[in-house]
Amino acid sequence: MKKAFTLVEVVLALGIISFALLAVVGLLPVGLKSVKNANENAGAANVLQAIAASVRSATTTNSTTFSSRFAGQDISYSIGGPIPPGLEWPDLTLEGIREVNTSSPRRLSARLDIYPSASLIIPSRGVVSVAWSAQAVPVWDANTQRWTKAEGSITSGIQFLPKQ
Repeated sequence: MKKAFTLVEVVLALGIISFALLAVVGLLPVGLKSVKNANENAGAANVLQAIAASVRSATTTNSTTFSSRFAGQDISYSIGGPIPPGLEWPDLTLEGIREVNTSSPRRLSARLDIYPSASLIIPSRGVVSVAWSAQAVPVWDANTQRWTKAEGSITSGIQFLPKQ
């Protein structure tokens, strides 16, 4: 007589395999959301670095007023001058390009605040913040200095000496 699996053993094995497969399939949405968040976090970090590089590469024509551009918007400040108003980019892609097509989802919003120094030999400061949300466009709350309607954000301070 040949030895074989009984019907009970086969059904039990299929039940265990089905349970394990359902657990793996149940984890797929969590894994996909983690990948999406990591992608947006990396994109936000790249945009933050690009804005900081733009500020650091600002050039001057009169040795006190410095300017550069990021995503089509002028960034300017004056050494010894007043604090310029904060700049915002509410419609950036993960690559730091302004999204002109309003039907596609906006991925990132960014904000830059510059605090110019009193002289050319003292470093100036700045704060760059980038937020992301799939549900709504993040909004900067000036009172709390934080993003609202954001799934996540990163903020970094920068110091720079203007190039002459």
